[in-house]
Parts: sequence; structure tokens; C-alpha cells
Amino acid sequence: MKRSFGRYRNFGNKLVNGFMESGVLAIAEVLDRAQRARQVGGAVAEIGVHHGRLFIGLSLLQRPGEKSVAIDLFGDQAMNIDNSGRGDYDRFENNVKLWSSMDDVVIQQGDSTKLAPEVLRDKAGGPIRFFSVDGGHTAEIVYSDMQLAEATLVDGGVVIADDIFNQQWPGVAVGTLKYLADGAKLVPFAIGFNKVFFAQPDYSDYYRNELATAFTGSMRIQFEDTVFDGHDVTYLAPMTAVDIARKSETARSIYRGAYKGVVQGLQLVTGKGTPGR
Repeated sequence: MKRSFGRYRNFGNKLVNGFMESGVLAIAEVLDRAQRARQVGGAVAEIGVHHGRLFIGLSLLQRPGEKSVAIDLFGDQAMNIDNSGRGDYDRFENNVKLWSSMDDVVIQQGDSTKLAPEVLRDKAGGPIRFFSVDGGHTAEIVYSDMQLAEATLVDGGVVIADDIFNQQWPGVAVGTLKYLADGAKLVPFAIGFNKVFFAQPDYSDYYRNELATAFTGSMRIQFEDTVFDGHDVTYLAPMTAVDIARKSETARSIYRGAYKGVVQGLQLVTGKGTPGR
């Protein structure tokens, strides 16, 4: 029996080793609601599950009977040519059992570039609605994985691509831009928390609007409009204390009161006039 997504989003994911920023789960939750509102269903899949940190969150959004496909080299680390992650099946399985369930989880161990779309669809029981691409970080592997995700995605599905703007892995950006230049059927619509989110063009504005609605007034996540490779995208980032102060009149009032108190304290200590502001 699966556990609570909310509990995992707020607490559990922090106890699973991995490189995912927790804000990704908040975005995935909004997109999940948006998909359900449009009757978008299907499996979830991830290339490069590592110890399961994102995979568990996506799996917890699934309804009973919907499959979740974990694609990883696991024990075949000799094939991990760029050392971009070392998946461990035992740790992955233990984490999934602890925070979710292995029911309806399908394991595909091996090279994702050798996985045919029709084979993946068969393992998933149909097309995929959430597809995380976080496998090999060379340009060639990223290009292949993005094509696989595109070919298996349901109408209205979302691809979550990792490390495109990570300076340590320039091959990811190269492979992604090559994919976009080669007649891609997916477009980016959001960037945030070291992920880029892709969907079919007909869904891009819909998902951007849903994200804007969900995070307007949020004290956790801020957003703004920008452009990536000629496509309108929403940039999302964690709200810092400075950001909150800029947006909140209450916070600004507290700051002004604290500043005034410091100034008065300096006057008492030094016996001097009011310091310049």
C-alpha cells in the first residue's frame, strides 16, 4: 500500500540520498493536478533513478494499478561511461518500500539508449505521463533519452530533464539543444530547481498558467517569465528571506522597526546624533 505524497514531499524525500531539490516535487504536484483536470493518465518512468528520490515522488502521484518504470544501469556500472551517477538497486528498493510501495513498479536494468519505445510502452502498460530524464550526461545519451521520452509520452505528458544548466555537465545542454533543433515534438515550458520541464506545444501555455496560478502569493516558490531557445518558459526558484521582505509589507514594516531600534540603540551607546541612512 502506498504512503502519503504530502508526507514524502515535506519530509521523506530529504532522507533519501540523491541530487534532487525538494521544490521539484511541489512543481510535479501542480502538474499532476493539471493533468488530471484534462484527463491525462498513464505510467511514470525515470531514466537514472539512483536511490529513488524523485522516482518515489512521481510514483506516489500514481493511482492504484498505474505502473512506474525504473530504468537504470544499477549493477552494470561498467557501462556508466561518464560516472554521472551510481544507481544502487538494494538502496533503491529499500527506499521505495519505506516511502511508497514496490507494487506496480517495473524494473528495467540496462542501457537506456538500447531500449526501444515499443518495449518501454509495453513494460509501462501504455504511454507515459511523467518521464524523468536523468541518465547518462553525454550529449549522445541525452539526445537519445529525450527522443525515447518523446516517443513514449502520452498526449499531455511531461518530461522532467535534469542538469541542463549544470556547468559540470555541458554535454547535457549540447544534447538537449540538438534534440530541440532536430524537429523536436516537445517544447520547454518551465525551468526550476535544476530541472527543465517539457510538453507538447498544445499544453505548454496551459501548464505555465497552472504553475503561475498555484504559486502566485506563495512564500515558498517565486516565478517569472523568460525565454529558452525561443520558447516562452516560466522560471521557478525558492523564495529567500530577502525575496519575502521585498514582497511582503508586513516583513518590510518589521525590517523598518528593527532598523529604527538599532539606530536608537547606537545613539544611546555612542551619545552621537542619528547615523546617516
